[in-house]
Formats: sequence, structure tokens, C-alpha cells
Amino acid sequence: MFHSPVRLMVFLLLSLLPTRAGAPKRSEHSPAVRSRANRAPRQPQDISPTSVPVFVSDFELFAVGGAARPRRSGSPAPTKKPAATSNDAPPPVLEETEAPAEQARQLVDLFSDTLLESLQKAGYRAVRRAASGGTSGAGKGVALRGVFAEPDDLNRIRRAILGSRSPGAKFLLYVGSFNLSRPDQPLYLLAPVQSADSRYGPVITPNAYVPMVKYEVPKNPTEEDVRKVCDDMVRNLTALLSANPAAFAQ
Repeated sequence: MFHSPVRLMVFLLLSLLPTRAGAPKRSEHSPAVRSRANRAPRQPQDISPTSVPVFVSDFELFAVGGAARPRRSGSPAPTKKPAATSNDAPPPVLEETEAPAEQARQLVDLFSDTLLESLQKAGYRAVRRAASGGTSGAGKGVALRGVFAEPDDLNRIRRAILGSRSPGAKFLLYVGSFNLSRPDQPLYLLAPVQSADSRYGPVITPNAYVPMVKYEVPKNPTEEDVRKVCDDMVRNLTALLSANPAAFAQ
């Protein structure tokens, strides 16, 4: 029995308060919980490699009489030779009667056009750049740049000269992937010690700080040879971007 109205009121108030152990939990749908969830840091979404813009620069190929001349803007792509029959080997892309500078231009154009086609077929947004350098401060994306080279008698890597009658049957094609959000870097460096040889260009050292792949290419390849090399370039680029696509998308 409670002998005082005041004590009775205090008891009733205390009985209405929840104990600490039995306090009801807040629903995850309550405004307070939703507010905390909205303030929580969001995890970055996965970035697809094909979402990274790709810029294809003409590969460097020098020839007797000078470097390959870039194709004029708006000029048509080189006319493809008729496909070989089942009994014939695929025809090479270069005509022996053409001047070396013209052959070099055709080969450079074929690689640029085929690589663009392979990239776009794989889902990339790819465009061509006629120039082979100048990637510094260009924004986001990746630039593909390459140089044709070949080893000399001492196995030093030299810039190739088409039509120079060097003994090798194949070029070495070095292709680098350049991050456009980073400062510009050279594709290769000229060796400090050079030795003159009319069959070759200067001795070069490919840049070891740039992701780079080396290919062997016949000096007069077929379209299928070029296609295989370009398809492999796309596979290597996809592997590179898959490892860290955000670095190239910044």
C-alpha cells in the first residue's frame, strides 16, 4: 500500500520507463538508421576496361628517303588487295614496285586502321591520332604508340628503315600504353653511343617505365599478319586495364 500520492506517482512513472536491457531496438528502416546509412562511404563501382578512351597514334616507321608520310585528312584508306583463293597463300600488302616511303605510309595506315577496328570490335571507344607523340596533359584515357625497329649485327635495337636492304626478314614492333593523366614520357630513348650504318636508324632503348609489348612482324606482311598482331594488342591492353582501370580513367 502506498501512503502518499507523491510516492504513488513516482512509482507509476518509473514503471513506464523501459529498462536498459529491455529497451526496444531501432528498426533499420527508421529515419535515424537511414540517415547514418546515407552518410556511410560508398564503395567505388567497378570500372569496365572498355570504358577507358583509347587513342591510337601512327606507329613510327622510317624509310629510305624519309619517314612515312601521314595520310591526308579525309583521304580514303588504302585499297585492300583481292582475297586469296583457297589454293593460294595470302598476298603481301606491299607492292615491290612502290617507293619505300609509299610502302611505309601504307603499312602505317594499315596498322592504324586495323588496330582501330579491333579495338572498336572489342567495345572500346577508340580514335586515331596522326601524330605519334604529345600525350602530356591530354586528360584521361590511354594512348597507344609504337615504333618499328630491328636488331643489328651486334643485336642492338635500332630504328628500322624500310627499303634499306637490311638482312633481317622481320621488324620488331614495340607498342607502349601511355596513361594520358600522367606526364608525357618518350616511347624510346636514343642510345648515348651511336655507330653509323646506312642499313639502320639510330640505336634506341625502349622506355622501361612504360607498359610495352614487343611483336615480330614480317617486313611485307599479309593483312592476316597485321590482324593477328592488332588483336593481340587489344588483348594485352584489356589485361592492363583490367588490372587497374581506375588509374587510366582518372
